Formats: sequence, structure tokens, C-alpha cells
Amino acid sequence: MLAKPTTGIGEILKRFEGQQFACEWKYDGERAQVHMLEDGTVHIYSRNQEDNTSKYPDIIAEMPGVMAEGVKSFIIDSEAVAYDPKRDCILPFQDLSKRKRKDASIDDDQVQVCLFPFDLLYLNGESFVRKPFKERREALHKSFKEKKGVLQYATSHIASDPDEIAVLLDLSIKENCEGLMVKTLGKNSTYDINTRSQSWLKLKKDYLEGVGDTLDLVVIGAWKGQGKRTGVYGAFLLACYDPEDEVYQSICKIGTGFSDENLKDHFASLKEHIIPAAKSYYQVSIDSSLTPDVWFDAAQVWEVKAADLSISPKHRAANGLVDPNKGISLRFPRFMRLRDDKDTDMATTAEQVAEMYSNQDVVKNSKGGGSKAAGDFDEDDF
Repeated sequence: MLAKPTTGIGEILKRFEGQQFACEWKYDGERAQVHMLEDGTVHIYSRNQEDNTSKYPDIIAEMPGVMAEGVKSFIIDSEAVAYDPKRDCILPFQDLSKRKRKDASIDDDQVQVCLFPFDLLYLNGESFVRKPFKERREALHKSFKEKKGVLQYATSHIASDPDEIAVLLDLSIKENCEGLMVKTLGKNSTYDINTRSQSWLKLKKDYLEGVGDTLDLVVIGAWKGQGKRTGVYGAFLLACYDPEDEVYQSICKIGTGFSDENLKDHFASLKEHIIPAAKSYYQVSIDSSLTPDVWFDAAQVWEVKAADLSISPKHRAANGLVDPNKGISLRFPRFMRLRDDKDTDMATTAEQVAEMYSNQDVVKNSKGGGSKAAGDFDEDDF
């Protein structure tokens, strides 16, 4: 079973609306489907059904030690990943490719491999492919015992909020993975053999490149934090600059990419810039959901990365330059760093925002086709 590539988080939420799904780390290794017969014989196959059994004698030797009691036969789907036991970390695919492809020996001086199982197709004579993924995953976890550097379950989180998915994507990249595999757990989540299924979506780190350039934006407001962010600001209102009219135009509400230390620093440094109300030269949404708790004088510039730009009925960035009645907003923005080397009049301009929107492939491809651009949404994506 293969996964369908996605263009971003918005596509995942649209396709899986109302469903529970798991976000798993997408490991940078080699697909390994491990079969064990009733007589204990083990075979390992690649994504293309190539017999890789002789490539992984170390995996085969370790299998008896990681099986739970009562397991007599199985087929598991997994990823074989290069692993550094000294640093306790996974390695890129290039390291895995250094292993012998055929007739390897356990005694060979080769890169260690860790197996990351993520699905169960068959157990003790029973096929599991028509069972929902949630049930298959539970049976998988009961059937095998984790052993560091040998067999470890794919890191997985249940998520449905776009902000949370963006955070998980960032975490997966930091842990040397390619991105996320997003899988439905309940309805329509069977294992469809030899199929690129709609119930598995892959969100690779290419998404992080999203908009090719970062944007330098001005902080003009903030919302008080809740929960873990109580005592600091939890989200911020950012704006681009229109030098022709000398106004700051709201472009996004941002709450991701911040460490705890970042939030404390921002709370302290922005105190001196608090003002009682928005400036007359702030062009902001009249939507009450985008009215911050605190307004700031335009004083700080932040570097921000986003998945893409979309037409927005709420934000005012580049208002009228692309759509006669709407502005442009950032989808899934993430804080990168403070640009203390830039004054606020050096921020990304409204014209640049419009140009970045128009240069997106999805916008170019939609022109002349009569269909709505994938970046056009009626709701602002936080």
C-alpha cells in the first residue's frame, strides 16, 4: 500500500474532515515488509516486492527477541532505517545505501539498521488487511516488543488541529525524518494492497519550503496566552508594509515556531511598545476574532515562513492588488527569528506579497482553467 502525496495541511484537513487520524513520522529509509512463516522462516521484501532477505541478516537474527509470546507467524509493514547506536539517532538514507544489497553477513562491518514497524497485515494465520487501521495498529503493538536500535515503533500522534500538525511536522524534520504520514484510523482505513490509497497521505518536508522566500513582517498585536502559555502572549498579529500609502496591512495570526524562551523574550521586549488602540495607519480586519488583546506600536520585524499564501476576506495585505475586494493571508505561518537588523519600513511590502501569491504553482496552474485556486479559502487559516 502506498500513500498519496499532499500539497499541504489544508488538503489533509479537507480530505479527513470529521475523521480521527494519526500523524506518523515518515522515516528516511527503505520499505521493508517482513514475513515470518509458521516454521520460523523469515523473508523481507521491498516496496516493489523485491526479495531483500539476504540484505538484512541482522534483522532476521533479532526477530525472535522482539516478538511477543504467542506470535507464530506474521506479516508486518515497516521501514528499515540506518541507525547510529553511539549517538542514539537515525541516519539519512545515504548511510543505509552503503550496506551490501545481497548476501550480507552479520559479521560484515556495515551500517546498523533499526526496524520501524507501522502496520500489521497478517498474524497467526489471520489476515488483517480488511480491519481498520486502529485495530491493526493495536494488534501490532501487542505482538512486538520494542528494543532500542533494533525495533522501535514509528513515532505517532493523534491530531486534527492545523497548528498541531504544523508543530508535528517541524518535530519530525528535527528528528531527521522526511515529514509525516497521515492515516485515518477508523472508517475506510483498510490496508489496500498495491494501491496508492486516499486513507494514507504523506506530507514531506518539501512542504516546509512552501513559499520559496521567507517574509519579514511587523508585529502589531498579540493575544494573551492560555494553558501552557499563560503569563505570556500565545499568538501575534503580523502585518506587511505598503510604502505607497505608508500603512501596515494585517497578513496573519501566528502561534507556531516559538520556543518557551522565545515567548518569554517577546513578552518582555514588547511591553514597552504597548499602545491603547490600533494606529490609524494600521489596516486590519473588522472581524472580532482577529482583534488582538493588546496592540503594539510598529517596532519589531520578524522573519516568518509559511506553507502558502491565500486570498483572504479577513486580512488586508495587498488589498485590491490580486482580488478587488480581498486581501492575502499566510497559511500556517511559523516564526523563524527576530530581524533586529531591519526597521519596520524595511518589512516585506504589499506588492511583494501580491507577487509571491501570484508566483505560486497552484495559482499559475489555475489561471485560465475556470477553477478556484487551491489557495483560496473563506476561512483564515491560523
